[in-house]
Amino acid sequence: MTYLLQFCGVSDPLQLFYLEQSSASDGQGPAFAGFRPFQLDALLGWALDTARGRGWELDLIHTTVVDVWLERAEAIRQWQLRLLAEPDDRRLVAGLGTQHDWERRCEAMLLA
Repeated sequence: MTYLLQFCGVSDPLQLFYLEQSSASDGQGPAFAGFRPFQLDALLGWALDTARGRGWELDLIHTTVVDVWLERAEAIRQWQLRLLAEPDDRRLVAGLGTQHDWERRCEAMLLA
C-alpha cells in the first residue's frame, strides 16, 4: 500500500480543529494535524500514532514520512520560515492517508 503525506498550508486553530474533526469522525479520508514548530520528530510521532489508530503499516508510514522529509527539504525549510512570520497560534497543516483516502477527500469536496 502507498501512503501520501501532503503539507496543506498554514491554518488558524479553529479551521484546523474542523479539519481534524472531519477526518476523525468517520475514519475516512486522510488524517490531518497542525504543527508548530514544524519538526521531523513531531511529524513522525503523529504519523505513527495515526497509523496505529487506523491499522496502517507502521514501517511504510515511517519510510514515507522520512522520505518525504528528505525529498522536500527545501520546501520544508520554507514552511518553517513562513511559520516564524505567522501569528503564534498558526500551525502548519499536514495530511496523511492512502491514495484512496485522498481520492475520497477530493470527491467529497466536489460534492459539497
